[in-house]
Amino acid sequence: MLKLIIGSLCIITTFQTTFAQFGFEYNTETQVIKDDITQKFPWAGGMDYCQFSNIDLNFDGVNDLFVFDRTCNKILTFVQNGGPGENDFQYAPEYESDFPDNLHDWALLVDYNCDGLMDIFSYNIGGTSLYKNVGNVIDGNSFEIEVELLQTYIYDGYAYMYLSSQDIPALVDVDGDGDIDILGFGVLGTAVEYHKNLSVETYGVCDSILYETKNICWGRFREDSGSNDIELWDTLDYPCDEESLGLEFARNYGRATDHQDRHSGSTLLALDMDDSGVLDLVLGDISYKNLTLLMNTGEEVNTNSGMGSVDPAFPSSSIAVDMPIFPAGYHVDVNNDNIRDLIVSPNAKIASVNKESVWLYENEGADTEPDFQHRTENFLQSEMIDIGTGALPIFFDHNGDGLLDLLVSSQGEYNPISGGQISRISYYENTGTETEPEFTFITEDYQDLSTMGIGATLFFYPAFGDLDNDGDEDMILGEYTGYCYYLENTGGAGNPAIFNTFITLNDATGSPVFSGTYAYPNLTDLDRDGDLDLVIGRRTGKLQYLENTGSISDYAFTNTNPNLGDVNVSGEGFIEGHAIPQFIEIGGEYHLIVGSKLGFLYYYDNIEDNLTGEFNLVDMHIDYINIGTYAAPAIANLNGDDRFEMVLGNRRGGVGFFESAPISVVGIAAHDNLVDVKIYPNPTKQAVTMDLGSLTYAQLKSTSIELIDLSGRSLLRVKPNSNLVSVDLNNVAKGTYLVKITDQNSIFTEKLIVY
Repeated sequence: MLKLIIGSLCIITTFQTTFAQFGFEYNTETQVIKDDITQKFPWAGGMDYCQFSNIDLNFDGVNDLFVFDRTCNKILTFVQNGGPGENDFQYAPEYESDFPDNLHDWALLVDYNCDGLMDIFSYNIGGTSLYKNVGNVIDGNSFEIEVELLQTYIYDGYAYMYLSSQDIPALVDVDGDGDIDILGFGVLGTAVEYHKNLSVETYGVCDSILYETKNICWGRFREDSGSNDIELWDTLDYPCDEESLGLEFARNYGRATDHQDRHSGSTLLALDMDDSGVLDLVLGDISYKNLTLLMNTGEEVNTNSGMGSVDPAFPSSSIAVDMPIFPAGYHVDVNNDNIRDLIVSPNAKIASVNKESVWLYENEGADTEPDFQHRTENFLQSEMIDIGTGALPIFFDHNGDGLLDLLVSSQGEYNPISGGQISRISYYENTGTETEPEFTFITEDYQDLSTMGIGATLFFYPAFGDLDNDGDEDMILGEYTGYCYYLENTGGAGNPAIFNTFITLNDATGSPVFSGTYAYPNLTDLDRDGDLDLVIGRRTGKLQYLENTGSISDYAFTNTNPNLGDVNVSGEGFIEGHAIPQFIEIGGEYHLIVGSKLGFLYYYDNIEDNLTGEFNLVDMHIDYINIGTYAAPAIANLNGDDRFEMVLGNRRGGVGFFESAPISVVGIAAHDNLVDVKIYPNPTKQAVTMDLGSLTYAQLKSTSIELIDLSGRSLLRVKPNSNLVSVDLNNVAKGTYLVKITDQNSIFTEKLIVY
């Protein structure tokens, strides 16, 4: 545990420069048009493998939508603006910070304590965590941990409840008594366990959590260990036979491991399909593309009734789910009629459809006797830029009209023909003006690059620059294999670009330029000698520098520095960083922003005349922007307004749009508030002291201090009330950290080494 000690001692040590923040803010004003329709929320960032729950985000009495994309554990929030029976969602990212930032694998919302507020059940290592909603109409939704790991009464004692990270459980009132029970596949994964909540039975109210494993084979069926075949109750033996089941939990369940094989993953949706009062089940399987409906033959709850029929083509009343692989169903209201509809999305993290991966079925029946009718296969996705998995945006004036267009490369779009992935680059033409950009979708396969046979046709990432001095910009294309390719632009100056041939990019010695798998090239005149140099972001999180030792019209790239600036965005203890560099010029000096696998943006300066030295790490997470892992920034001044625009890609296959503070105040020396800050000793073994110098009491009120590890995780955040702050580091692992001190106008950062 970090111990904080605040005193009044003042000791003099070294000086550290202060810098203003970029001040990037999310921007929703820039329009995107696709198929002659202006998208409602083009910059929402994409959706791949999503889970859905209802919640009233703005306390207006209407069901809004909580989306958890397990692709990179990202929360998305959508507000329902439609009237009764209308589906009119608007992306509302301002509510995302209301939720815990450590949710992972699966997160489902349900009101467990009957207070009208939706709480969170989420997977945690070793089981399931419960977060209680302690919000209100004034402050909004707010969550605090209620139970770190759920327990259930089993084997004559309490044990942690097993719910797999790969499965989706059913959180539902199974027995109709008002409290929330849980259905989930057990450790063996072939039979469903029923964890009954005894809150009402014990306390007379539904506001508590008290689970007992009531049944180890609820529904009296078994899913085959190697397939999604269902064996119904009347053919089953131990432990689902009549004698072993009884009405209570079978205490000899431990012997079941001798009789069953493990099943690898399934999803559960429990709902009443025939208004019988007894729940039926919809199952998805990790290796299959359909949903299977099991109809319960029971007439009363808690009677160990068995499933009597199997429908492998759910919903059979409409277009059946056909979604490779591992579909999961979610019962939520999407059209504000208080009748729950059906959303289906893959529960995989990879290897499934990652475009048009959100199927909506509207319910034309009743809540407890639904009639699900297929409406769309890209619910919400159709209103945003979404190109599959791993969006990599790049600005490039394709048509030579002086306006920067937007290219968005896909790391890998699911290919239904091969079952694998393919990379393509979507082209959005800038159809706006010099002062107001607007992007119109043109094609999803720019220049037919996916059909040209380049490398493994995976993970294209282009850089553009005039390498032959003919007035148009050529292309260097990085690819998954780690090689780069040169594509000459034969379109001519002022004309639309034409790239129809390619060659492997060689260095000055004639050897192929190679950086290891995944290559993210950038062309910048880094040494300011008049020609374009090549910097390649690498999978390792480092940058490779190849100086152009040729001429302005005849490039020759020479391997100069395999670790440019000692940049490393992999984070402490990680072997992958996926560095995507963007050099920007401010006041005649280069600055560097680097995207990372962790999703944060790293900011470096001290680049000019320092190409063999160490760049200065100013910030490890600019403005705390993180819209998903594998952050891929494209930065430019699109409209000449003294501000940078940034389109930021991420693993989910979409992009966000951001605008910076005025360039004139970015990266220059800021106010003098923090000029005499001192940190000592450094390196240190047991403790560090931060002397805030001459800050007044009023200035201290606007100052904050953070200790951050190299994965971007904040280990300590404090508001000082004195000019001297000491931190005990006895329980901090050896390594490199960042101390970050900010006030309203300036930022101080310094590396801290703990040994």
